[in-house]
Amino acid sequence: MTIVLFVTGSFAQSSSIGQNNMLQRYISNLSPFSFTESKALNSRKSSGSDIHKFFFSLGASNFLGDLGGANRIGSEAFSMRDLDVQAIRPAIQMGYIYRFSHYLAWRSSFDYIWLSGNDKWTQETFRHNRNLNFRTPTYGLTSSIVVLFDIKKSRHGYKKSRIGGSGDVLFTPYAQIGIGGLYFSSKGKYQSSWHRLKPLCTEGETLVPTRKKYSSVQFTVPMGVGLRFKVADNWEVGIEYSQWLTFTDYLDDVSTTYIDENALFNSKGQLAVDMANPALDNTPDKPLYNSTLPGQQRGDPRDKDHFIALSFTLYYTITEGYTPKLRF
Repeated sequence: MTIVLFVTGSFAQSSSIGQNNMLQRYISNLSPFSFTESKALNSRKSSGSDIHKFFFSLGASNFLGDLGGANRIGSEAFSMRDLDVQAIRPAIQMGYIYRFSHYLAWRSSFDYIWLSGNDKWTQETFRHNRNLNFRTPTYGLTSSIVVLFDIKKSRHGYKKSRIGGSGDVLFTPYAQIGIGGLYFSSKGKYQSSWHRLKPLCTEGETLVPTRKKYSSVQFTVPMGVGLRFKVADNWEVGIEYSQWLTFTDYLDDVSTTYIDENALFNSKGQLAVDMANPALDNTPDKPLYNSTLPGQQRGDPRDKDHFIALSFTLYYTITEGYTPKLRF
């Protein structure tokens, strides 16, 4: 009798658990995302998770602003013809990518990018005579949305992957845009020494009521396109073109017009005067002397500074330890 009761009780308990599991599965199927989520999860498991990535990139940057540039009058808008090969400097990025859907990912990064510009590198008449220069490291944080498409190898050639599709991912083109911020501290070279430019107020910041001191912390709009290639189970390499739009015209400390030298001398001293106007034609008998007098154009405030980079990137994918909650 005891054995019968034990077997009967065990069967009833097992039946109850089975019914509970069936009920849970039925309820979960009512979710509009459950089918997509399940299919996406199965796809991830079959081809290797692509949810978490860390990356490191090394490349070359180029400044696009008032200083230096090509041997011609600068463009009103960005143009590849404005690139200055001599102004190329290193660009380093490192960060994390979280892929939250099949076509979308969130990317955050720390960007360490050097910028430089020098009027002596251009043969455009007025900028070469202006003879200004600067350099600065920038320390930036960015957060971007990435749109990406996995390209797989199929029996019929290459094709864009679908959730649950067959074949291994060979490469991934992508585009991104986001928001960010950076810190910069520009210096200029005068008589073989480098000096911080912001404290010198070379365009009369705070000395002229309409010219306020600019901030060394600025917002940016980072954007770019790239291509990733899978080289091993957890590793990818890629190439990326990036551009950072800024909301300042003072990355190079040049924006508006020349200020009266006497006013600048009385406030900031001789070094500020020398750094504000180191023009080559610095005597009245020279043809371009009048182009650097007070009130004459020193920069162009209509076009904000920006910079670009071309980088090679190494990606490492973490394939375990996470189960996504939602797919769409």
